Amino acid sequence: MKLNNNNFRSTEKLRVSHFYSLRLGIVLFSLIFGVNFSYAWITEHGAGRGGYVLPQNLVKEGITFAGTKVPIERPSVHERIIEQLNYLLMDRRASVAEWLNRFVAYGPILTDALKKNNVPVDLVYLSIILSELDPNHKTRSGGYGWWALGPSRNGSQKNGVPWLTTNDWDDRRDPEISTNIAADFFQILRKREPKYDWLLTICTFIDGPDKIGAILKKSPGFYYWDIVTPPSSDLLIPRLVALKIIFTNRDFYCVTVTRNKPLAFDEIGRIKLSKDLPLALVAKWTGTVPRNIWKLNTGVDILSGMLPKLDKRSPNGFPLRVPVGTGPKVKKMIQTEGYVAR
Repeated sequence: MKLNNNNFRSTEKLRVSHFYSLRLGIVLFSLIFGVNFSYAWITEHGAGRGGYVLPQNLVKEGITFAGTKVPIERPSVHERIIEQLNYLLMDRRASVAEWLNRFVAYGPILTDALKKNNVPVDLVYLSIILSELDPNHKTRSGGYGWWALGPSRNGSQKNGVPWLTTNDWDDRRDPEISTNIAADFFQILRKREPKYDWLLTICTFIDGPDKIGAILKKSPGFYYWDIVTPPSSDLLIPRLVALKIIFTNRDFYCVTVTRNKPLAFDEIGRIKLSKDLPLALVAKWTGTVPRNIWKLNTGVDILSGMLPKLDKRSPNGFPLRVPVGTGPKVKKMIQTEGYVAR
């Protein structure tokens, strides 16, 4: 019996030893990899036991997108948004951080253009999803630039497209011009179906008015969150709402931003040039590098590197942006070097 007691005590000591070893291992793991197993800590940083969650204040106060209330109190809607929230923060977290940095740089240009065209600024999130805020982005459906403008966006156009493309320039790559074009499309769709809210307008922009119109005709009186739309729209709207939630609550979700200032520039406007103007020359005039000039003038083809001369399809010339404070000097140099068309 004494021997058995000793064995029992040895076994208990071994179990206790394993228990503390396990706890020590968890502590070390959390210290090394930055994981904290306290559910309270995780919840404060946007996640719960099942993944990322909505901020409590948002759940109480609600959320709108493009002027339309999102019924997050409905379990099905809440689930769809949470699914996209977790997709963006887990599968695409690095991309989201990159989009946010690009948004800091180019967001003001895009949102200002939307405001001028009486389009809700929330639609800027559509540009982020469609293009990743990359002016050279191409989609599988043939879309190109900041708003994925292309064959799938202008199927009803019989007399060509409302944007200009040359060997040196593409309107779809310029943030302001492409946003103006996209805004015109949105307004045309709104006039065609004035009863649609902006969520349904986005769906018609993505999938076409015929498809969305046919669905709503079979379900009169219902709106986006009530119906089943084509897969692209069915996934896109919750993703847009989730992206807005992340961008407006980035501290809550620990999404860091490395860039802290938008692009600063002087808007020279459209210039009627007598000959192509190299961006490298503009860089010399302004004391910077060609890469910085191109970031301000993404409509210029990167292989060409030239702001095009006057084109009959663009009778007012092409726009030029230069580093802030250098506008007067560049205007003078363009004239003195003989680049202005007479």
